[in-house]
Amino acid sequence: MLTKFWFIVFSGILLSLPVAAVAQSMPAVYLNSRDEATVPDSATHYRIVDRKNELLGTYPMREYALNGTLLLRGTLTSLDPVVRTGLLTWYHPNGTKAAQVQYQNDEADGLYVAWYEDGRVSQRGEYSNGQRVGPWISVHRNGQKRSKGSYAAGQPVGEWRYFYRNGQLSAIELPSREKGPALAFFNEDGSAYAGKLHRRQLPAFPGGEEAMLSYVARTTTYPRSTRRKGITGKVLVSYTVDENGQVGQVQVVQGLSPEADLEARRVVASLPAFEPGREYNVPTAMTFTVPIHFSPSFSLFNGVRPPQVPPTEARAASPDDMY
Repeated sequence: MLTKFWFIVFSGILLSLPVAAVAQSMPAVYLNSRDEATVPDSATHYRIVDRKNELLGTYPMREYALNGTLLLRGTLTSLDPVVRTGLLTWYHPNGTKAAQVQYQNDEADGLYVAWYEDGRVSQRGEYSNGQRVGPWISVHRNGQKRSKGSYAAGQPVGEWRYFYRNGQLSAIELPSREKGPALAFFNEDGSAYAGKLHRRQLPAFPGGEEAMLSYVARTTTYPRSTRRKGITGKVLVSYTVDENGQVGQVQVVQGLSPEADLEARRVVASLPAFEPGREYNVPTAMTFTVPIHFSPSFSLFNGVRPPQVPPTEARAASPDDMY
């Protein structure tokens, strides 16, 4: 009887194994910066989709950076074409929520809220059928209002106002004026701005882009252990130039080897201060990704180095920048 009892239990375990062992997720789909399917070497991130929840009729979905950091979580009602539904949530590299909005029939529809890494609200507004509508407001990290205005059918309308961190007005824009858009900038002391008006300016490295590429090339050392193993390729590193022009939040998003990853991260973290980027004359933090190359010719004899590629700005956590 005891032998028969254990046979029944063991058989029950065997019968349950196939169910538990069946993969709950489909193969990863690698995506480029435009969210198009591509090969891993050309990818910027990848998507994992779980098998369909028959009760809800949806597919749970997550997107990750190449280093495994969670970027986005949500659900799909269709895989080909991709149709998003329900709540979509974007994440910062530290794991906190970056933004959130409901989707219906593959269009953002409802309240959109974005947060800074520390959980403070950075932006709030409404979507309807994939377009921004009604009042929108953004907030500085210190809680001061950053911008305020309204949208109609996805287009900014009326008067838009922008503010410095001290509450002083930085710009006024009338984007939908009959005679054409009007824009005025102000200095932090309230006086009129006399320079050229740029709605958005990227951070500027001392000496320009070529100087930055030169700095990266001459500062990077091909690690001896990586070279001995014959490992070649690139490391993708993300970094943020904050409102003061300082480089921070440096992370390897696509690695090559432990030693090369550490060296690439060191080089990017050592970048000197930039002239900060600006939006409507307000200093603004911006995030970029830069490739750091390693190859056998990197530091041998004549110092020949592979061409350095300029950084690219990172994807934003916003429905406007998806697909």
